[in-house]
Amino acid sequence: MQKVRVPINSFQFGEVSDSLSMRVDSPVYASSVQTLQNMVVMPEGSVIKRYGAKHMAKYGGITYDASNTEQSHLFPFIYDENEEYIVAVQHQQIRVYQVNVTTLTQRLNTTTDKDGVTLPFDKVYLQEYTVAQLGNDMFICHPLFAPRVLRRTSATSFHVRTFAFDQRADSLVTFQPYSRFADTNVKLDPDASSGDNIDFSIYTTDGTTDDDFYFSGTNSSGAGNLTLNGGATAAFDNSVEISVTSTGNISGVTFTFTGTDQDGAALTDYIDGPNNGTVYVPRMFKSISTVYANGNFATTVKIGHTNKRGITYLDTTGSKSATLRTGNYASSKHLDVLMRYHKNEIKIDTVYNSNQFRADILNSLSTRLEIENPLRTNNNSNKVEVSQPQHGFSVGDTINVENADALGGINIANINGSRTIYQIIDENTYSYTAGATANASADGGGFPRIESDAPTTDFDEQSFSEVRGYPAAVEFHQNRLVFAGTLDEPDTLFFSKIGSFANFDVGTAADDDAIQVTAATGDVNEIRYLVSNRDLQIFAAGAELYIPTFQNQPLTPTNLQIKKQTPFGISHVQPIELDGATLFVQRNGKVVREYLFTDGEDAYTSVPVSSIASHMIDTPRYMAVVHSGFGQPDSYAAMTTTGNNLIIFSSNRAERKASWVQFNTAGKFASVCAIEDRLFAEIYDTSGQLHLCEFAPKSTQNVGLDIWLHGLILNNEVDVGSAYNQNDVVDVIGTDVVDGYQEYLGTFTVDSNDKINLSAYSGLGHTYVYVGKRFDAKIVTNEIDASMGNGPVTGEVRGIGRILLDVKDAFSLKVNNKNISISSKTNPDTASQSILDPIVGKKEIRTTGYTRSPQVTIEQSEPLPLQVNGLVVELIV
Repeated sequence: MQKVRVPINSFQFGEVSDSLSMRVDSPVYASSVQTLQNMVVMPEGSVIKRYGAKHMAKYGGITYDASNTEQSHLFPFIYDENEEYIVAVQHQQIRVYQVNVTTLTQRLNTTTDKDGVTLPFDKVYLQEYTVAQLGNDMFICHPLFAPRVLRRTSATSFHVRTFAFDQRADSLVTFQPYSRFADTNVKLDPDASSGDNIDFSIYTTDGTTDDDFYFSGTNSSGAGNLTLNGGATAAFDNSVEISVTSTGNISGVTFTFTGTDQDGAALTDYIDGPNNGTVYVPRMFKSISTVYANGNFATTVKIGHTNKRGITYLDTTGSKSATLRTGNYASSKHLDVLMRYHKNEIKIDTVYNSNQFRADILNSLSTRLEIENPLRTNNNSNKVEVSQPQHGFSVGDTINVENADALGGINIANINGSRTIYQIIDENTYSYTAGATANASADGGGFPRIESDAPTTDFDEQSFSEVRGYPAAVEFHQNRLVFAGTLDEPDTLFFSKIGSFANFDVGTAADDDAIQVTAATGDVNEIRYLVSNRDLQIFAAGAELYIPTFQNQPLTPTNLQIKKQTPFGISHVQPIELDGATLFVQRNGKVVREYLFTDGEDAYTSVPVSSIASHMIDTPRYMAVVHSGFGQPDSYAAMTTTGNNLIIFSSNRAERKASWVQFNTAGKFASVCAIEDRLFAEIYDTSGQLHLCEFAPKSTQNVGLDIWLHGLILNNEVDVGSAYNQNDVVDVIGTDVVDGYQEYLGTFTVDSNDKINLSAYSGLGHTYVYVGKRFDAKIVTNEIDASMGNGPVTGEVRGIGRILLDVKDAFSLKVNNKNISISSKTNPDTASQSILDPIVGKKEIRTTGYTRSPQVTIEQSEPLPLQVNGLVVELIV
C-alpha cells in the first residue's frame, strides 16, 4: 500500500458545486470544499466560524407567513459618518432606527405620512422597492404608487411625504414629465380655449364622412322616433361624431339619440336642430338604436356622421353613473390627471367614456411661440407662414393670433386676430390668411401667441399617474434625480434639471434642462434598477445598458446616449457594487453576474461569478455588501435566498480570489442591509417572530448564537422578554467580565415571566449569559485525491490514515464523526474550577475505513469559537 500526504492549505474558493467533483486538476478544486457552512473565508485562505447575529429589535405584529414571506425590506440611510440609520419598509408601515455603537434607537414607526394618509407599501411587492438617498431625503419607488420621500427633519426625527414636482409661482404650470400615449394621428379637440368644465374629445380623422347615414328626409308625423335608414341599429367599430344638417331653421326641434358609446355602455344625448347649417351631437356614438324628434320639420334634415373616429384612451374603471349626457366614471384613474394642449395644462374632472372627458383649463389654450420672429410674409400675398413645431393643426382650423408685431407692410390689426389656417406646409409650419396683403417678403413677428380650440395632435399627459404607473427605478447621477421604468413607459428615463430635483421641465434642451429619453434599442427594456457608477448603469428585465459619462463634460440633452451591452436581464434584487464591479442576479434567479467595464473591449461585460457555486443560487431576494465585514479586511456580498439561507460572496480581483459560503440559522433569514463594516439581517425565529439583528464583529463579541441577548444574572434568572416569549427554547452560554471565557450551558425554556432559570449552574461563577439560538459549523472537503506514479487515484478504493488539522481557538470539535477531546485548565477566576483549554495549533487525528470517495468532515455543534487554518490528509491507496 502507498501513502501520500495531500495538503489542503487554503479555502479561498469556499464551497463549490459537486459538478466540479472530477476537476481534480483545477486549482479551484485544491482550494475549495464541498460544504462550508456558517464559516467565513479569511483573506489568508483560512476559515473562521461566523459571528452570531445579535438581537437589536423585535417587530411587534410581524410573524412568518408562508403564503407571503416578504414582510420587511431593509435599506441603509447614511446622512454622515456620525448619523446612520436603518430603514425597514413594511406592509403599510415604515420604521427607522438610528445605528449606535452597540444598539439601535427607533426614530420613526408610522403607518401614515405627514398628512395622515395611509402608506401605500404592500407586502406583495416589498422586494421590488427601490430607493435613492441624498442628504436628508430618501426616495422610495415602485410602479404602483407615487414616489414617497422619507425625510430626516433632525437627527432624531423623520416623516414620510408624497414626492411633489415644482410649480410655477402662479401654480398654473407643474414642472413634471409629460408623455404622449396616443398614436401620432390621434387628436385632442376642446370645445373652448379657456374656462372650467370644458368638454374634450380624443379621436382620429381617418374615417369617412356620410352626412345622411342614419336619416334623410322630413317629418310630419309629430313627436316620435324617426325611421332610420335600414330600419335597424347602426353600429361602427369605434364611436363616431353625429351631425344634423338642415337647409332651414329647425332650432325648435330637439333630437334625442339613444345607443352606446365608445366602450359599449348605454348612452343618451340630445341636441337642438340647426338654423340653415350643421350641428354636432356632443357625445360620440358607437351605435344608434333610436333617434327621437320632439316635433315636425318640413325642410329636409340629414342625420349622419363625420370622419372622426373615437379611440379607447381614457381609463373607465368602475361603473358608469348614468346613461344621460352627464353619465361618467367616478372611479376613473384619469380623474385629476393633467393633460396638455400645446403645452397648456388642463385638469380632468369628469370621464364620460374612454374618449370623451371634461376638464378645467388652468390658464388658456394659448401658446407663446418659442422661436423668435416665427412669422413670414411674401410680397403681394395675404398669407402669413407660421413656424410652430409639432403644431398638429389642419386646414380650416381657427386660431387667434396675439401679440404679433407688424410685418411685411401688414399692420398689427391685420396680422393679429381670429384667423383661419389656409395651408399645412409641414408638421412644423402652416399659413393663415391675414387681413391685408404684404408689400414685402420678411421674417419677424416678435414673440406672438397662438390661441385656439381647434383639434390638434400636439397633446400629451403627465407621465406619472395611477393610470400610467410610477417609476420602478430611482437614482441620483451627476446632480440630477433620475426616475425610470413606469408601467406605460418601461424603457424611458426621466432626468431632473441639474440641482433642481423636483423640476423635470425639458424646456428648450439647454445643458441644464431636464432630459426625457427612451432606450430605443429594439426590444422594450423594462428598467428595474439604476446604478450611478463611472457611468449610469441601467439594469432592465431583459438586458443591461448604460449611459456613458464623457470626460470633463456634464450629461446634457444633446450628448446623452444609451448603449445596450449584455442580454441577460436582472431579477428583482437590488444590484450592489463589489470589488470595482456591479453585482446583479440574472433574471432567472440562478446566476450572479458582475457588470464590469473592460478597457480592452471598450464595453461592459456581465461575467458569471457563481458558476463554481451554482447550487447555492436559489433565487436570491435581497442583497447587500459589507466592507471589512466580519472583522476581516475583505468586502463581502450577502444574499438571502428563497431557501431562507444567507449566502456570502467575497471577491479580490487583484489577487484572483473569490469564495462562496452559506449561512443557515435555526429560523429563517429575510432581508439584509449593510452600513460600512456592519451587516444587519432580519431573522425569523423558530416561533415565526421577526427580529432585526446584527452580525456582531469579533472586536465586541464572538458568539455562536443567532438572535442573541447579553444578560446579567440576577437571583439565578435572566430576563429575555425583549426577544423571546414563554415556552421558547433557547441556548445559553455562560460568561464573565474578567477574561470573557465562554461555557455552553445547554438549552432552556423561557418561563411565564419571560425569564430563564439558571439556579442549576449557580456554582460556575458566571456573571452574564448570552441567550439565543445556536447554529452548527461544518466543513466537508472535496474528495481527497492524488496523482500516483500510474496516474490519479480518482474513483479507486482508498482510505485516510491520519489528519493533521491546524486550528485556532477550537473549544469544541468533531472530525469524521469523532469527537476531539479538549483539555482543561484552572479557571483564573475560581481556582477550584476547571475550564476548557482550547486547541491552538496542530492536532493529529487518526481514522480508519476505506471508500471510493474519502472526505474529511469537520463539525462544531456547540455555540463556541472555531478557526481552521488548513489540514494535511494522509491518503492510503
